[in-house]
Amino acid sequence: MPPEGPSIRYVDFRQAVRRFPPSKFLPALATHTAQLDPLVRPRDQRNGGRWPWAASAMARESVLYSNEHRHGGSPSDSDFNRLYNLFNDSDDTIGEPSLSDIMTPLVYEQFAYGESEFEELSRVWALFGDPSLGTPIPWADVFGMSLAEAARAALVLHGWVVMNGGRLDRGLFDAPHMQEVFERVAPREQLIGLADYFTATVEQARALHSEATGVSKDKQRFAFNPFVARPLIDLGAAGVWAPQTMLVSRAIFPSNLYYVGIRRWGKPFADNLGDRVEQYVGRQLRLLGGDHVKGEIEYAKGQKSVDWFWVTDQAVVLVECKSARMTLGAKAADDSLGAVVARSIGKARAQIDRTAQFIRDRHPAFAHLPSDRPIVGMIVTAEPFYLGNAGILPEYGALGATASQVVSLRELEHFVMLEKDEAAGLLLSIVADPEKRTWALSSVMNDLHALPKNTILEQAWHQYDYIDARGPAVAPASLKTS
Repeated sequence: MPPEGPSIRYVDFRQAVRRFPPSKFLPALATHTAQLDPLVRPRDQRNGGRWPWAASAMARESVLYSNEHRHGGSPSDSDFNRLYNLFNDSDDTIGEPSLSDIMTPLVYEQFAYGESEFEELSRVWALFGDPSLGTPIPWADVFGMSLAEAARAALVLHGWVVMNGGRLDRGLFDAPHMQEVFERVAPREQLIGLADYFTATVEQARALHSEATGVSKDKQRFAFNPFVARPLIDLGAAGVWAPQTMLVSRAIFPSNLYYVGIRRWGKPFADNLGDRVEQYVGRQLRLLGGDHVKGEIEYAKGQKSVDWFWVTDQAVVLVECKSARMTLGAKAADDSLGAVVARSIGKARAQIDRTAQFIRDRHPAFAHLPSDRPIVGMIVTAEPFYLGNAGILPEYGALGATASQVVSLRELEHFVMLEKDEAAGLLLSIVADPEKRTWALSSVMNDLHALPKNTILEQAWHQYDYIDARGPAVAPASLKTS
């Protein structure tokens, strides 16, 4: 048996990217990713290992670590193939990693690229924009336009760069044939304003990275990527490009909008969002349970129960909401992972157990709730905790005394479109199944019948006044350079 060759490290991938000057590499990468973008290429089409997260990493390594003194020229298709292979084969594992050490970074690196543009952008308005949900957030102070206008502009800019080979040709803002877009889809000043917000120079992209929380040497693959926050790069005479076109609309997805708000307003924003998440979950639950959904109970001064109760004929469902996010380090499975999960999921499990015990003990404040049927919990998180149900991972802590499921907002939005008896029965069957209770709810629901679109998200989508008869995945033909 021939001896194994030397293992490939992430630094080998980085060094291979650095062969090319950014002014050559990033435009070529933008053209490459535009051809693979879901706007023009079906998601289920085989890609031969050309994963979008790998292309995003190429963009990051180029802008951060290469320079114009490199002599690699413009990368060819075979150059990109080699880079994908190096990325996919790289391994910086140290010692004997746990299953969580392996799985946690990979799911947070990859799963976001499978998110629905319709669902995520609809939730932008439904959670962050709807003034009836809580204290209004002054997004115009950030974007120079309302949140609905910014989301609409993000959709148009995404289509724009895809249809133009990854480039944002700013000359099109003054092109006569673009006037129809400005009149029917989004005003010129809003597209220019959001394009300006999305654009960084090489120096600005490097500054964004230096300001972000760092990761250890063996976690560099999972480090902060400035293109997630600023998806367009201004290369001066070489033009403005989107090295990973998929990140253009994603720059205003809820997962990014949270950090925009935190940087701008700090704790008041976090507190407001926590209230909004709680109210949003209640609205979603009422699509399913109607008047059988009740709010939290104050059982002593300053002491409260879980956020929501859904009483069904089959069970009492205790719902606790969490708006906290996984930190960058925790997503990379560093030493902080256990503490981060404990502060969110662990605390929610304790709250569910405490409330369940009050119901069983017939505490006076909970006496109106039935105690003759199973009690199950749902922990609803604003951002996915992908492995939150996997009790085999010690970093995710004990499962608690009350059988519970960790559910993301996205999963809840699908779950509430079931019939109420079907939904309650499904939840009970999951927590009773030793295997399925460790799965994500979305994985269990994959085998169910097709569900209608969530009505709250559909209503939110119409806030954008886009040409929605053609849907979010079709860009106007006039966005293409003529």
